[in-house]
Amino acid sequence: MDTLSPEDEVVKTSWFTPERHDGKPSRGQRVLFAIQGGLSEAFVKDELKVDLPPLRKHLTGAFAELSKHVHGGEKTIIRDQTKQDRVAERTAAAMGAFLDALRECRDMVLKPIAEALDSAAVDALLSDAMLEIDELATHFSVDELCVESVIVSAIGADKITYRVTGSVEETLQWGSNSDVRRGDGAESGQSFPFWCEFQLPLDDPWDLDLAKLTYGVDVSSWRNAMTPDE
Repeated sequence: MDTLSPEDEVVKTSWFTPERHDGKPSRGQRVLFAIQGGLSEAFVKDELKVDLPPLRKHLTGAFAELSKHVHGGEKTIIRDQTKQDRVAERTAAAMGAFLDALRECRDMVLKPIAEALDSAAVDALLSDAMLEIDELATHFSVDELCVESVIVSAIGADKITYRVTGSVEETLQWGSNSDVRRGDGAESGQSFPFWCEFQLPLDDPWDLDLAKLTYGVDVSSWRNAMTPDE
């Protein structure tokens, strides 16, 4: 849970109010964060059309079952190896059930968010990013962007991160247009895989005008092809 729901992130969400005397998040609040991050319950219910109480109940039950198996005390220590094996098997099964429940619950929330992205806006955003690739040739043009997947990779206390993967079709050109026409330049069509992540505030998780972009293009195939054989 420290990985899924860091306490310092949970307390920064808009929906957090202390339920414990020490001000730390309760188990229920950490379970809620694991499912929806900093998204408000109103947004999840009204915009995503997801009913949260059954998801919370499902995941909390799996968490409680796992918790039973991993907390030992002086009176619960098992010394018989056969019994230890049975407990280990039940613990592993409980961990599997918890992780399955977490994935199912998060998918219920994350899938409609990714599906609501405007595909045309995503393409425009990526096209602008790809135009910054200028290290391989004198000139280049982006001919086509092929988006293979768009997923929600993370929901934090105040922002959401999308990850896009695909390939970019480019025409690389060496020399000027005049050089190419005279035969002194060259052109080559190439395809490279790319990834792109963009972060948006949870206030408006679909407004790509607010996106903070990071991206990368894997040009290793080109570099390897250009490396002289030993």
